Amino acid sequence: MAAPEPSNTYAQSFARGLAVITAFREGSRVMTLTEVAARTGVTRATARRLLHTLVALGYAASDGKYFSLTPKILDLGFAYLASSEIWRFAERDIQALAEEVDESSSISVLDGHDIVYVLRVPTKRILKNSLNIGSRVPAHAISMGRIQLAALPERDLGGYLASAKLEAFTPWTITDPDGLRAAIERDRAQGWSMVYRELEEGIAGVAVPIRAATGRVIAAANISLSPARLREPGKKAHLLEKLTAAAAAIEARLREGRPA
Repeated sequence: MAAPEPSNTYAQSFARGLAVITAFREGSRVMTLTEVAARTGVTRATARRLLHTLVALGYAASDGKYFSLTPKILDLGFAYLASSEIWRFAERDIQALAEEVDESSSISVLDGHDIVYVLRVPTKRILKNSLNIGSRVPAHAISMGRIQLAALPERDLGGYLASAKLEAFTPWTITDPDGLRAAIERDRAQGWSMVYRELEEGIAGVAVPIRAATGRVIAAANISLSPARLREPGKKAHLLEKLTAAAAAIEARLREGRPA
């Protein structure tokens, strides 16, 4: 993605600070000043100022050589969740859905090429890697991503297909842009998405969109389960019925301004 064009509304130092924060991720949770500078493309002097500012504010810690983020950094994410309509309006319905179908249920929002989990109720451990609130997953390989991509205007969808890295996670992952477009258009027409063994071989998922009062798709809800369970007679139809009802209940709460 291209860097923002400088303007009188663009705070470069703030952008660099965010780049430093996001440089810390799995496999790079502890870094030296030099590593941070190299990863973010800033000078050592700039990296030093930014890192020590984060330390002074309590968002990072240092032993004099290595830097790492502190749990306080979660405040930034929770600030989003606290202001998110989905978080406030959907929790009860997703909890009830997970209990009723006895499968893990989640809500995510589309952010660039990824989906980000904003609500998750796990009932079984079927994924190799744990997914929690704030976890990111490439949109092309998961049902919640596909159904939100289906809601994009054609220009935005074309831009996504031209720029996204369509990584193969399993032999079944769709990595061809034309093939992915066909799958997205099919999901748009039917109003729901089912992705089978594309993120991990041992997982399948079904998803439906969640719309704001204006009709704009603002999130997606899904149920994830093992492929064997999804193959049970009538299972897909049953899950879609319950998932669609949960999404409708959330949308009604959004329209009425009635938190869960």
